[in-house]
Amino acid sequence: MDPSAVWRDRNHRWRIEAYRAPDLRFAVFATNGTTESAPLWLFGMAALARWLMTHAISLDDLETI
Repeated sequence: MDPSAVWRDRNHRWRIEAYRAPDLRFAVFATNGTTESAPLWLFGMAALARWLMTHAISLDDLETI
């Protein structure tokens, strides 16, 4: 399953992948140089919006990879 979109925050601490299968899902990875965490799965836009707010990341802080 390939992601339909991938973003990274400006500080390169987080990578977010969007999947459409069969609903909209987001996998969030904590990144540190060459290592990554296991994915945190968020289901739907509301879950992603809450996660972004709790980590003080605005949509302007996201870069497309």
